[in-house]
Amino acid sequence: MQDGPSPELDDLLLAGYFTPERAAELDAAQPGTRGSVLGWAREALAAGNWARAGGLVNLAAALRVPGLGELLCGLVETGDVRPGGPNLEDAVDILGELQDEQAVGPLFRLVQRVVEAGTDAPAFWLCQKAVFSLAEIGTDEADARLIELTGEAWPGPVRWHAAVALGVEDELGFDEDELLNER
Repeated sequence: MQDGPSPELDDLLLAGYFTPERAAELDAAQPGTRGSVLGWAREALAAGNWARAGGLVNLAAALRVPGLGELLCGLVETGDVRPGGPNLEDAVDILGELQDEQAVGPLFRLVQRVVEAGTDAPAFWLCQKAVFSLAEIGTDEADARLIELTGEAWPGPVRWHAAVALGVEDELGFDEDELLNER
């Protein structure tokens, strides 16, 4: 593994999002990036450098680096759900984009932790992202977790978005205004 990204690449990491084309250009400009980016991301996460880690994770996602799903599952599983921690929203989105089946359990447990901590109310944005990532994964296990999230034990916004992701909101008799305004 290289010592780290070049200063030029390091500056670009703060931009966050990389198209696959731009990521391929950067990989070509700094050979070995594809093979090193996950190691760099792990180092940045361990150091608590969330901005740099986020850029590296986004670069790895654009490059479709093997092992990224495992790294993100670990982050989602253990990441702090309070403001100021790692950007779990990006990690959740990327797991959905990757359609990573191993992410079903960590995404569901993230929703549980966030709801229990009360850090995402009243709109439950992070929970919404997790719900939609579960829908993108689309396995039987992911659908079973979404069905579970439509149950009465969950806050209204979580229930609503899980039902919408499954396309069963009418079948369940859900009222959008009622559920989205439930506290």
